[in-house]
Amino acid sequence: MKKGKFILAVLVLSLLNACKLDIQPTEKLTVANLLSLNDGLEVATAGNYALLKDVLEFRGDENLNNSYVRHMYQMSEFAADNVMYTQYSSDPLYLVFTRNHVAAQDNSSYFWFMAYKLILGTNLLIENMGEGASPASDQMLGENYFLRAMAQFDLLKFFAFPYTHGASNLGIILRTGTSEPQSKARATVGESYDQVVADLLKAIELMNAPRGVEYASKEAAQALLSRVYLYMEKNQLALDYANDVITSGASSLASQADYVNNFANTQNSSESIFIIKHTPPMDYTGKEGSIGSMYYDDGNNGGWGEVFVSQTFLDLIQQHPEDVRNDLIQITGTKKNGFPVRYILKFTGQDGFVNLTSPQYLRLSEMYLNRAEANAKIGNDQSALDDVNVIRSRAGLSGAALYTLGNLGGRSVLDIVLEERRLELAYEGHRSFDQYRNKRDMDRSYEGIHLASGETTQIIPFDDNRNIFFIPPGELNTNPECIQNN
Repeated sequence: MKKGKFILAVLVLSLLNACKLDIQPTEKLTVANLLSLNDGLEVATAGNYALLKDVLEFRGDENLNNSYVRHMYQMSEFAADNVMYTQYSSDPLYLVFTRNHVAAQDNSSYFWFMAYKLILGTNLLIENMGEGASPASDQMLGENYFLRAMAQFDLLKFFAFPYTHGASNLGIILRTGTSEPQSKARATVGESYDQVVADLLKAIELMNAPRGVEYASKEAAQALLSRVYLYMEKNQLALDYANDVITSGASSLASQADYVNNFANTQNSSESIFIIKHTPPMDYTGKEGSIGSMYYDDGNNGGWGEVFVSQTFLDLIQQHPEDVRNDLIQITGTKKNGFPVRYILKFTGQDGFVNLTSPQYLRLSEMYLNRAEANAKIGNDQSALDDVNVIRSRAGLSGAALYTLGNLGGRSVLDIVLEERRLELAYEGHRSFDQYRNKRDMDRSYEGIHLASGETTQIIPFDDNRNIFFIPPGELNTNPECIQNN
């Protein structure tokens, strides 16, 4: 990085690291002045993307296990039924598995901290950038609207009940300007989702100069909006935006032959819509900080390998041994801590590094499944099955393994779609949200330390309070208007 760019990045990040949202820059050091420098907008926007993966000091410590992206994936997936855990850990991911949440746990608190730091960073740029200066400038302004929507939406998933449980429930604290008071009440879920939608619509309007899949794009905003509308059960809109992405030509499904490598090579995958790019040495190629280090151990100190495929997921995917998605599971025939070793390979192998991955926050397969779910809910059953079969055919399934209206086995079309979402999007953080927003309980009746001593079954109600996390005490201490989750 050139010296000028480095200094600019440091100055912008120093603003982002301010504790309060009502920042009053000095006359000499303002965001507007910084953005007037050569490449200032690009460097400042890069600083916002960096917040998705950077390790910042938190509670007086820089813990390499702390990053937005690591916690986002693990807090989503470890609470669901695709994986099981094999031993006690002092890492707060253990509290996610066992659902013994506490308000001050590091992962949920750090995620809240970083999400609002990202929101602050985007607010600073949105307030100081005018529209229409150039296509490149509008593109980056749109990217900041996208990042703000992304952070808001991710916060909603973790700290508020689904939209389908009631739009009047407590949502998140909406921060859309840098001059707001620190003390501010939580908006409703409905108000919070409306803000996410507004930001994504603005992003779509602005972005028309794509810079690569490691940056937001018009298609990325459309894809995320499809997901948001699906969560809101605005099914026709979810369908329409998914269709816009599918028909745009900006991405295409990875072939069956390229399917497994798609995950290790997301930057060059035809399927990627938006990735969170990691490159050495930013990957924390040791065990700390990596998304996949809990899923895999190469036998050479290359991962912890303590989180395995659950028995129920294994039973489901092994119904069809020819399914290429089986190749993302490595069964060694050995045991660890008394449990059969079943490693997960979806987040390993980029550039030859065991723990390096650039995860696909948005990829095209989800769009087919969003469209399928929306069609199932508005009664377009055949269209829903057609999209499911596109995904299953790509996985190598054929004949009776593809669905028709006459071979559903007594299940509904929505049952089929949600099962295919489980198979295709496994470990990517969708499963618990898919269950609970559809008001379906979670069945974790399989071996693992999530079960109490002597327990053999665990059914989690879709409206259980522990399906969401506590608001961190740091927020409550500085914001008396914020109400804690039960």
